[in-house]
Amino acid sequence: MHTLLFALVLAAPPNPAERPFRANQGYASNKDQIYAVVELSRNANAPDPGAAARGPMLIGLCPHDDHALAGPVYFPVMEKVKAKHLILFGVAHKAWKWNVKDALIFDDFKEWKGPLWAFRVDTDLREKLKKALKADSFIVNNAYHAEEHSLEAFIPFLQFYDSQAKILPILVPYMSWERLDTLALRLSEAVAAIAKDEGWTWGSDFQVLISNDSTHYGDQGWDGKNYAPYGAGVQGLILAKDQDRGLIGSHLTGAIAPERLKGFLYTLADEKDLQHYKITWCGRFAVPFGLDFSHHLAGRLGMKVPEGRLFSYGTSVELGQLDVKDLNPTAPSNLHHWVAYTAMGWFAPGGKGAKGGDDGSEPLGP
Repeated sequence: MHTLLFALVLAAPPNPAERPFRANQGYASNKDQIYAVVELSRNANAPDPGAAARGPMLIGLCPHDDHALAGPVYFPVMEKVKAKHLILFGVAHKAWKWNVKDALIFDDFKEWKGPLWAFRVDTDLREKLKKALKADSFIVNNAYHAEEHSLEAFIPFLQFYDSQAKILPILVPYMSWERLDTLALRLSEAVAAIAKDEGWTWGSDFQVLISNDSTHYGDQGWDGKNYAPYGAGVQGLILAKDQDRGLIGSHLTGAIAPERLKGFLYTLADEKDLQHYKITWCGRFAVPFGLDFSHHLAGRLGMKVPEGRLFSYGTSVELGQLDVKDLNPTAPSNLHHWVAYTAMGWFAPGGKGAKGGDDGSEPLGP
C-alpha cells in the first residue's frame, strides 16, 4: 500500500460490469472489520463542535492508505459524506506504466463491489458527462480502475455511512497545470449544467471527494529509493512534517485559489518532468485537479469560493495501528518507512450549500 508505484497483477473481473473489491490489501473487508475501524477511528478523534455551523461539506480530502494505519484520519472526512451523488477524484499510481497523461480516466463499470454489497456507479451522470466533454478530455478503461486502489479505499467507509449513494470514479494522471486547468474547466461546465437541470444542491445532493496520501518518507522499503532528504530519524520526521504543514497552509487551507494550486502542483512535481517527484506526495495531480474543478464549479453555480479547513494530520509512525482482527498493514511503519495523512474539508463561506441556478445573493441551500 505504501509504495508510490503500487504493483499488483489482477485476474480479469468475473463480472465485467462489476469492479472487484480486493481483500488483504489493507482495507476492511468484512462487516466486523468495518465497524471496528470506524469505531476505533471515531474514538481517536475529538468532537467537532463547529461542524453544524459550517454547514455541509462540499469537498473532502481523504487518505487512501491502510485502514489500520490511517483510519483515524479518514474519519473526520467520511463522517461528513451525506450526499447521494459522489464525484471521486483518485490518484493514477500506474499512469507511467499505462502511458496515460493529459486525459481523465473514467470507468465503464455499473457497480463497484464492496465488502458488504456492490456500490452503484452513477452511470447516468457519467454518460451525461461523456457526452458533454470533448473527446480528448477523457478515456474509458476498466482495467486501470480495477488496478488502482486510491478510490477503492473509500468504499468500506462509504458503505458504513450510506448504502444509497452513487459514485462517479475519475482518475487523474500526469498533466501540466495548463492542461489540468483546461480539463477542470470543461468538467465544471458539464457538472454545473447537470446540477442546474437536476436542481441539485452542492453539499446535500452531491459532494466531491479527493484521494491523497501526503509525504512518503524514509530510506528503506521504497523500491531502493531514498525518500529521506532530512535523514531517517526523529529530526527527519519533525522536518518532513513541518514541510507538509507548510504545503497545506500555503496552498490548501482557506479559499481555493488557482495560483496556489499551480504552486502546489509544481512544488510536488517537476514542471519539466512531471513523472519526477520533488516531494513524495500521492495526489500531486488529483488534489489540484479536484480543487481547481471545484473553484470553477463554484463560479458556474454562482456561489462564493469554498474555503478549506484542516481536520487532521498524522503519520503512520505516530498514529500506530488500530487493533482490528486480521487487518494487518501492508508495509512497515517506523522512522525508516512512514507515510503522512491529511484530512481536509471545504465549505461554502457562511455555512451555505450551493444549488444549481442560485446566483449567490440568497442563502444557498441548508
